[in-house]
Amino acid sequence: MRKFWFTVALVWAISIVYFIVYVNSPALRTAVDRSSALSFGHGLMDLALLGGGFALIAGGIYRLFHRD
Repeated sequence: MRKFWFTVALVWAISIVYFIVYVNSPALRTAVDRSSALSFGHGLMDLALLGGGFALIAGGIYRLFHRD
């Protein structure tokens, strides 16, 4: 199960790095606006950021109250 949470945390961290680069790169923003494939990838990164953050918080709360 640790591999699963490590993978979730890794994908979440990659999405954070992506959005930091996205915010600071006008060329990347323009490319995402003009390309449907990059827009789709941007949407996946958005889901990874929001879903991964929610999963990590929910998993942490679960582990806090359910010690085995």
